[in-house]
Amino acid sequence: MGKKLDPKVAEKVMLKAGLKPLVPYPSSHKPWKCKCLVCGDIVRPPYKQIALGIGGCKTCRYVKSAKSNSTSETKAVALMLKKNLKPLEPYKNKEKPWKSVCLICNKTVNPSFGNIKRGQKGCKWCAKKFIDPKVAVAIMKKQGYEPLNKYVNDRTGWKSRCIKCGKISYPIYQATSRATNITGCKYCNIRFMDNKSAIKIMLEAKLKPLEPYKNARTPWKSKCLKCKNIVYPMLSNVQKERGCQYCSPLGINMKIPSYLYLISHNQLNSHKVGIGNIRSVKRSWEDRLERFKRDGWKTYKVWKFQTGGEALKIEKAVFKVIRKDLKLPIHLSKEQMPKTEGQSETINADSITLLELEKIIKKVIKGYRQ
Repeated sequence: MGKKLDPKVAEKVMLKAGLKPLVPYPSSHKPWKCKCLVCGDIVRPPYKQIALGIGGCKTCRYVKSAKSNSTSETKAVALMLKKNLKPLEPYKNKEKPWKSVCLICNKTVNPSFGNIKRGQKGCKWCAKKFIDPKVAVAIMKKQGYEPLNKYVNDRTGWKSRCIKCGKISYPIYQATSRATNITGCKYCNIRFMDNKSAIKIMLEAKLKPLEPYKNARTPWKSKCLKCKNIVYPMLSNVQKERGCQYCSPLGINMKIPSYLYLISHNQLNSHKVGIGNIRSVKRSWEDRLERFKRDGWKTYKVWKFQTGGEALKIEKAVFKVIRKDLKLPIHLSKEQMPKTEGQSETINADSITLLELEKIIKKVIKGYRQ
């Protein structure tokens, strides 16, 4: 017959394993009511299992060896629990992966205790560093995509078919999952345009592209089918009905009070005719004529009109006389007018005087108002 175990020795073994006995020692094989020093729950493990290092608190699913350092391990487990992580195996050291279960999503993870102490997130799922592929597919479908291959990660393009238009694209899950009030691919939402669709928009605006399409914000060399001039509009502006600068000057509001100006530049030996909107004093910095003044142009005459549309009609009629009837070409290049642009409206000062230009403008205005 073996020697009977001293209850005090048995109690010390239980305490080292993180279990505080609440009733006297029963026997090595019988359940022993204890309080878990890690999670505080009441459990009933047999002494023999604890002594062999194969039992522990079933509530927090943590098994601790009776031979380990009770104090340091108990503190480590307590911190893990504070971070919503329940260890599933004995503590080894702070840099070793520690198999645990996340108390938030109930998934098994392997963070190191050292990283937890340094403030890192223990569960990669909850930290959104790893996404459940099934969840990712469901979110993509909700955003209007049908994934065509397996999920890799949240920052890699994911080959998908748009549920709306059927086109193939490679959306990034991270951006797609955060999108609000937007469903469908970049083609559907006009964030991207394929070459065929872009050309269609240009032709509808009476512009014939002369080079391949790049993107919506790159100047696109085209020929205006109305006035036959070569222009460089951006597709994004064409979509806003701002195409040919000759037929519809960029930045001119056709419905507010405007003016037509005649200006001259001595150093450039050039005259210029153009139009602009009448701005308030507070917004004079937006005034087109003021920008030319700051660049050395001198104002000769200004004619005011009720709308930008009226000023534009006068300007077109004036240039019809200058370019077609008198056959006076554009004088300056874009390189000579880098700040203000407007080179297409310049005339060589040696070919015509300001007084002659004034007479042409007055004659056009008189004919328009009759």
